[in-house]
Amino acid sequence: MGPREAERITGIDRSAASRLFRQLESLGWVQHGEERGTYTVGPEFFAVAAAVRQRDSLWRAAKPLLESLTEQFDETTYLAVRQDHQVVFRDKVDCAQRIRYILELNEPFPLTTGASGRAILSALPNSEVDEILAAGLTAYTPDSITEADHYRAQLAHDRELGYAYSKSGWVARGGGVASPFFDAGGRCHGAITLSAPIDRLGADRAAVIGPAVRAAAETLSRRLGYTADEDADTAVP
Repeated sequence: MGPREAERITGIDRSAASRLFRQLESLGWVQHGEERGTYTVGPEFFAVAAAVRQRDSLWRAAKPLLESLTEQFDETTYLAVRQDHQVVFRDKVDCAQRIRYILELNEPFPLTTGASGRAILSALPNSEVDEILAAGLTAYTPDSITEADHYRAQLAHDRELGYAYSKSGWVARGGGVASPFFDAGGRCHGAITLSAPIDRLGADRAAVIGPAVRAAAETLSRRLGYTADEDADTAVP
């Protein structure tokens, strides 16, 4: 962005914003963007971000599990976390496939979208699920579930399996398999997710991948201090 957009977003006078950009540039926090008069993230910002990432205990615990799944199935895997009634994909391990189903990192999406959100919802108390479903369901594709009772029935099936499988439910021709993980207090903290074009993630392959994703999520839960004898009301509806 440039000073004009910074003024619009922050309310800081454009000339003051321009001076701030120049100061940040001198420190290496921003650098000139492709368009004249704009700035983008600089090398110092990336260095700090990398240092923070290395100290992120959740990512340190999850990374080897995602790497193992990606190596086993050659599909991209994601660490998704819950933020209130939204799901955010925090990090990923890319596969070697040339054609991939890519999910945007650090972008909040409703919990009712795709396999990740459904996996998280399957691990929440029914009262909370009812509150979320009361806001309504959006038809993202012709295959999206838009009827609340149908969605609840799908969540019940997901709980039985221990993972959720979405086939073009959020993005047409995109598929995902996800399983919830829990923190030390027994609360669902997010989901481990594998995504792929639906041509490579049909129901038969999902039935093979699902248990592996579930096992990875269970391992991550244990590494975060969760034990199976936690209060069932917080872990399972």
